[in-house]
Amino acid sequence: MQLAPATVQALADLFAQGATNKAAARALGIDKDTAARYRARLGFGPAKQPTPANRSTLTLAEKWQTFVRSVEGGHMEWTGRRRSNGGTMVFTHHSREYGARVVAFQIRTGRRPVGRVTAECDRPGCVAPQCVEDDPGRTHSRGQYAAVIGLATPLTECTNGHPTAEHRRFNRDGSPYCAACHAAADARRKAAA
Repeated sequence: MQLAPATVQALADLFAQGATNKAAARALGIDKDTAARYRARLGFGPAKQPTPANRSTLTLAEKWQTFVRSVEGGHMEWTGRRRSNGGTMVFTHHSREYGARVVAFQIRTGRRPVGRVTAECDRPGCVAPQCVEDDPGRTHSRGQYAAVIGLATPLTECTNGHPTAEHRRFNRDGSPYCAACHAAADARRKAAA
């Protein structure tokens, strides 16, 4: 369907004001497919969708803050929802589920975590940003602790030949282990069960 120049100009004005294809079509008495074709011809991108009335105006960090409670020692306790299959602390923000510790890590570091995020303090269930760490951070800090207490090892590979530079991890007590061997043992246990 070819539109008159005046209609095309009116359509361009509506698109410039942020009208959707449906709203522009309704205003000018044309079908929305024609409005969509002219939107593309005129070089307008998709119309910005209005924020739903029930959508939170809080940022991700602000929403996270509504579910935590400060406790002694600078720790934080989660008061929000937990998944029924394992107790993982989660909340929903703008229709997406987030892990409480993942968001705490992002608040502290400004980046997405690598691997699992766990609390490195001794308080069960702590979600304080200063207490959580991702896999590389945990390996680094536990490795430093192992060196301080004399558990660091000069070995370059584990007994099964895995390079320690890539697979060495540390328990909370500073004792080293091979992540590849640990994963293989877990797989064997699960297969046997």
